[in-house]
Amino acid sequence: MNLKVNSSQGSIKLAGLPEDTTLFQLKLRLLQETGLAPDDQTLLSGYPPKLIVGDDSELLTALGVASGSVVTLKEEVTLASTKPSSLKFVRKVIAADNSCLFNAIRYCLGKGDKQNGETLRSIVKEKILSFPTEYNETFLGRPVNEYCAWIMDSKSWGGEIELSILSAHFRVEMLVFDVVSMTRLCYGEDQGFTQRLFLLYDGIHYDAIAETGHRGPNSDKTLFAINDFVKASTSHAYVESTPSHAFMSLLCRRWSKLACWLWKRIRPIYSLT
Repeated sequence: MNLKVNSSQGSIKLAGLPEDTTLFQLKLRLLQETGLAPDDQTLLSGYPPKLIVGDDSELLTALGVASGSVVTLKEEVTLASTKPSSLKFVRKVIAADNSCLFNAIRYCLGKGDKQNGETLRSIVKEKILSFPTEYNETFLGRPVNEYCAWIMDSKSWGGEIELSILSAHFRVEMLVFDVVSMTRLCYGEDQGFTQRLFLLYDGIHYDAIAETGHRGPNSDKTLFAINDFVKASTSHAYVESTPSHAFMSLLCRRWSKLACWLWKRIRPIYSLT
């Protein structure tokens, strides 16, 4: 599928898109091309141009967008009546299903997407296989094919390697607040990216950070301009001002569940001794 996208930044040619490309996947591609967050994108097609209306998980073909179509990209304008004082950062808890890193990133890139983290795992695998010299056994800590099989397992946790790859792929700086050591880890820094997202890490789990208080349904903001140092400072202040026990109590509950899970599996072994 080949598309032409007209935007304020000029004309963009998208060649070789899969026939099963969804609306959300197109928005992610446009994020890479323009730096415009999915939630800030308004897409039109046809002549005269009409708004593309549909669920993010729907195929473009089902929404009337076929190969050769011309798509118009406009930036969604935020209502100026939103009071800055009503805006605040909050923690968005992501399900503890071993794919929390991938799902937290997906949430930040485009809220409401129904797909799981398998797509992001595939991006990581393809990147590693495409650059075997850079992502070699020494760097990965295990043979390349073994690592790729491991990261495609839904029970495997993502970490720094995955963060660096996904940051580069989506051209979004990813700032991770480690609430245990109270340090910041930045992926994609000084790479010329135009967008930044924030994540929380408590030692075993990743959550997203969003700015609430914007008008409209599902309007939490999760992508911020790279040069918006006020947002970066405010998000850091939110983490520092939140009592540590608020983060650690959730961590303790997760460790408790993990301990119970382990005990159920080792108890039969002890009962046989």
